[in-house]
Amino acid sequence: MAYKNLREFISELEKRGELKRISAEVDSELEITEITDRVTKAEGPALLFERVKGFSFTLAINLFGTWNRMTLALGVNRLDDVADRIRTMIPKHAPAGIMEKIAMIPKLIDLARSSPVRVKNAPCQEVIDENPSLSKFPIMKCWPGDAGRYITFPGVVTKDAETGSYNL
Repeated sequence: MAYKNLREFISELEKRGELKRISAEVDSELEITEITDRVTKAEGPALLFERVKGFSFTLAINLFGTWNRMTLALGVNRLDDVADRIRTMIPKHAPAGIMEKIAMIPKLIDLARSSPVRVKNAPCQEVIDENPSLSKFPIMKCWPGDAGRYITFPGVVTKDAETGSYNL
């Protein structure tokens, strides 16, 4: 994994000049998406809106908006490096003999390292809200004709009811 957490990645973007902090108050209804649309089309930096009108949370957007930032996030030189790595983990055929099985051990170790890491304490647990609600987050209304606010391109964590395994 290239970064320990999102904070670390955002910090790295800032060090590299790939992040612009917006300190002026902005509205999550139409204004943020208008700004972001212009910046994204110009292949501009990731944006960190520090003062979203009516909310106490900051909002980071366009973090993966360029090929360079995507490769940076994944810790590779080219996006194809990720596909190549996955290809090497998938055997073309089942190992036939003991030597082929032994030869697969490094690939299995690499695959095991790509599993999620469970931790007891994480930065997302620093603030515990006794009354959680999505309305506390600056979820954007993106376009004038939209019926309301919605989360765009979210990372949705699911848990299999039978196996208990997680997926993103």
